[in-house]
Amino acid sequence: LHNTYQNIKEKLSTDIIIMQNVTLTPEVSLENITDLEKWDAVIAGNDRLLEKYITGETLTVQELKQEEYEQVQKGSLFPIYHGSAKNNIGTQQLIEVISDIFCSEMDKSQSELCGSVFKIEYTDRKQRLAYLRLYSGTLHLRDTIILSEKKKMKLTEMYIPSNGEMIQTEVACSGDIVILPNDTLKLNDIVGNEKMLPCNAWNDNPVPTLRTMIEPIKPEQREYLLDALTEIADTDPLLCYYVDTITHEIIISFLGTVQLEVICSLLTEKYHIDINVKEPTVIYLEKPLQKADYTIHIEVPPNPSG
Repeated sequence: LHNTYQNIKEKLSTDIIIMQNVTLTPEVSLENITDLEKWDAVIAGNDRLLEKYITGETLTVQELKQEEYEQVQKGSLFPIYHGSAKNNIGTQQLIEVISDIFCSEMDKSQSELCGSVFKIEYTDRKQRLAYLRLYSGTLHLRDTIILSEKKKMKLTEMYIPSNGEMIQTEVACSGDIVILPNDTLKLNDIVGNEKMLPCNAWNDNPVPTLRTMIEPIKPEQREYLLDALTEIADTDPLLCYYVDTITHEIIISFLGTVQLEVICSLLTEKYHIDINVKEPTVIYLEKPLQKADYTIHIEVPPNPSG
């Protein structure tokens, strides 16, 4: 489990709190943590609780749970729970946590509108769908909504997912996933009040580390390949591509070999384009080894009089 916790800290967030003790032998069992030392992450996020802890005042579990709830709602703390669906271990606790901590208590009809686009998808008929997670407020069909760039957009079609299908709807409430057929919404676009987002720090995407040259086996499919890459890049913010102005080669930048395999599979299976891919290379990036400063003195002659 220690390696799992470490991977979470390295790849997701260091702002985590382990909520259960796990015993693996003689059989798997879970026990909720009540020791104050295990609540360091919660206490450190609140000056009032931290002062009480330092001065030796008593902190109750209820105080800590309330603060945990508030930090989770803000997106500044991520509790870690354990379980096994196969063996039905920890599932009931997880259900209770989802309903008690992760669900907002805000009035769904009266709260201010706030949502963000988390997914872009293209159908087999090339229809572009934007998936919007609605954090607060209510959307109605034919509403005119304001994006974070102060642009306006009118809702002419609106769907919600249900049992693997898109169900047309006229109203969507806080907590819903809304599917909007739209050609302009982009990944991480914000609808409504940006300040009400639980955590907007997650919009930052890592910089690609690898690149390679890609070309169609049939030269006449080059334009189809460029169109396909445009669609894929629209749905995957971690993919970048460009055409070299000198060699006219198509260069793609990506994070790792798994992502490259997915891209190649999409091009072959969905877009029916056979491709050749060169061996990936690491993107060269210069970085300073340590802090440094230097001042350049520039002498400029005075302007002529008159």
